Amino acid sequence: MRPGLDTLRAYYAGGDGRRTARLLAEIVAPAVRTDASARLLALGYPAPLMQGLDPARIERLCMVMPADQGARAWPRRGPSCAVSARETALPFMEALFDQALLVHALEFVDPPKLLRELWRVLAPAGELILIVPNRAGVWTHFESTPFGQGQPYGRNGLGALLREAMFEPIAWKTALVAPPVRGLKWLDRPLTRLLPALGGIHFVLARKTDGLAVSPVGRAHRASHAGAAARQPAPDLPREPHRRAPPRP
Repeated sequence: MRPGLDTLRAYYAGGDGRRTARLLAEIVAPAVRTDASARLLALGYPAPLMQGLDPARIERLCMVMPADQGARAWPRRGPSCAVSARETALPFMEALFDQALLVHALEFVDPPKLLRELWRVLAPAGELILIVPNRAGVWTHFESTPFGQGQPYGRNGLGALLREAMFEPIAWKTALVAPPVRGLKWLDRPLTRLLPALGGIHFVLARKTDGLAVSPVGRAHRASHAGAAARQPAPDLPREPHRRAPPRP
């Protein structure tokens, strides 16, 4: 079940939520473009990770808060960039954004439909920035956090899902290894060095592709077909009928 807006706001207003937001913001920030020509779509509830990002300094920024989650104005000051909409029916034309940041989003919807819609609104070679619960992490067992709700993903399954939707992962990282229990937070850094695959979340940076790359299976099939063709005997060519040379005068 998807947490509502009030639940998400309450979590990130607390000490644990603020700490989690700071840590995730440090991971996400290097991937998010902030130059004057940047065009960013933020989806789900990414606001706590976007503190300090000024929409007036980039070309385009829109935050889509899912209708079944609830929405509120963002940022607090200035014109709001937030809109309430269905993630699988985004109210935008094709290729309108260069990047899409998803937080508390993919795990609550039909993934192929959402990824298909994101592929549509992203420009060629556009980038997908994902924060998704990790099935191998302990955070999925703590429903007191938003990362303990929704559908968690293993690395192999998430990678296959992205590739099927024509997104190629180009950077991958996990974080939040220590369980969200008071008194154990200090273990996060040492455990991250020792057990990086057990982080509570996946951070994935994936690039939109055109879907025309040749897969290894397709390549092998074609090579096998070509080899079989080469082994076939060459067909007999039709021969010209034999003609006698004309008699000499």
